[in-house]
Amino acid sequence: MKERDSSRRGRILVHGGAGPWEEAEGRDGEVVPALTGAVEAGISAMREGSAIDAVVEAVAALEGSGVFNAGRGSVLNLAGGMELDAGIMDGEVLRAGGVAAVRSVPHPVRLARAVLERTENVLVVGPGADELARLFGLSGDLHPLDARRREYEQGRGSYLTSPDQRWVMEILSGTGRDRGTDTVGAVALDPAGRLAAATSTGGLPFKLPGRVGDSPLVGHGYYAMRGAGAASTSGIGEAIARYGLSLRAVLRMADGTRAQDAAGEAISGLTALFGPDTAGMILIDRTGAPGVWFNTGGMAVGFGAPGADAGARIVKREELVGFSTDLFERIRQK
Repeated sequence: MKERDSSRRGRILVHGGAGPWEEAEGRDGEVVPALTGAVEAGISAMREGSAIDAVVEAVAALEGSGVFNAGRGSVLNLAGGMELDAGIMDGEVLRAGGVAAVRSVPHPVRLARAVLERTENVLVVGPGADELARLFGLSGDLHPLDARRREYEQGRGSYLTSPDQRWVMEILSGTGRDRGTDTVGAVALDPAGRLAAATSTGGLPFKLPGRVGDSPLVGHGYYAMRGAGAASTSGIGEAIARYGLSLRAVLRMADGTRAQDAAGEAISGLTALFGPDTAGMILIDRTGAPGVWFNTGGMAVGFGAPGADAGARIVKREELVGFSTDLFERIRQK
C-alpha cells in the first residue's frame, strides 16, 4: 500500500439508490440516518485502513440497516425468495470481486471482498457463492423483512396478471413503494491516494430466480482505477450493463475530466440510448472531487471526510445541479 500523504484527506461518497423517490419526504427519517451512519462507518474504517476498508464497511452498514434494497432489506424475487448481488474493486491493483444470487449471506459485500482477496476469481454465483460464504464464515440467517413480505404478497398477483410483465414497466410503475431500485454503493479515496468502489443490491422486485443485474459486474455496477477515479451505479441493471456505465465514467476521469462532468456525460449517453428514469451514479476522482448524476426522480446520497461531519440527503431531480455544486465546494474545502 502507498504511504499516506499527510497533506491529503480521505473522501467517501455513498448512495442509497436512484429511482422515483416519490415518497422521499416520508422516508427522510430512515434514509438520512442510515446514509449518515454508513458514511461514518466508512470514515472510521479508513482511519485505520484503506479505501477498500472504507467502502466495505460503508456498504455493509447500508446492507444491515434494512432501509434499502440490499442485504437484510432486499426485495423478493418471483418465487418469493431473496437473491443478493454485490461487487467491489480495488483501483490500486485493478482487482475485483463479485457475488451473485446468494441466499444465506447477510453482507454480500464482505463476501465479494473475500472473492477479491482470497480467490483468483472475479465473480462467483449461486450455490457456489453460498458455499464459499460458509467456508469463509460469512454465511448466516437471512429472512425477508415483514414489510418486504407484505409488498410481495400484495404485488405478486397484479404483476402476474398485468398485460405487460416486462421488468422495465415493473420498475417504472413503482411497485413496492418505489423501493425496487434502492441499490446501495460507495466510492472512496484514502489519504494514500488509493481508490475503491463497491455496490450491493437485492435486485428487481419479482425478478426471475437467478436473474443478475449490473451490481456485481465489474465495469458496469462499479469500477475503480488508480490515477483516474471510482464509480458506483444504481438503476435498471440491464440498461447499465449493456452500456458499461461505470467503466465509461472512470475512463473519462482518466482522461482528466472532473468527476461531476464525467458523471453527467455518462448518464446523458445512457439516457440517449435507453431513455430517462434508468440510472444514477456517484463518482470520486483522483483529486477527491465528487460527482453525482441521475436521470431518475431522485437519488439518496451521503458524503464525508475524516475529521468532518457526515452529510446525507435525498436529492430530487430539480435539486441536482445545485446539490452537485454545493457538494463539490463542501468536499473541496475539507
